[in-house]
Amino acid sequence: MPTREQKQNKTFAEKLLRIQGKDYEDWLDAQHQLVIQENQELILEALDSKLNFTSPASASRD
Repeated sequence: MPTREQKQNKTFAEKLLRIQGKDYEDWLDAQHQLVIQENQELILEALDSKLNFTSPASASRD
């Protein structure tokens, strides 16, 4: 549950972005994409690890 301060920060950000002619949801989506892009190496390592992990159940299905 967001704190009062977090709600206030969101309200300020939404208004500032609106003044700049930007949509908050579009901006937020761009921030999500940035976090993913900045962590691509970690994500790929996790995916590789998952692919390389072979459990007895998955091995018997192949």
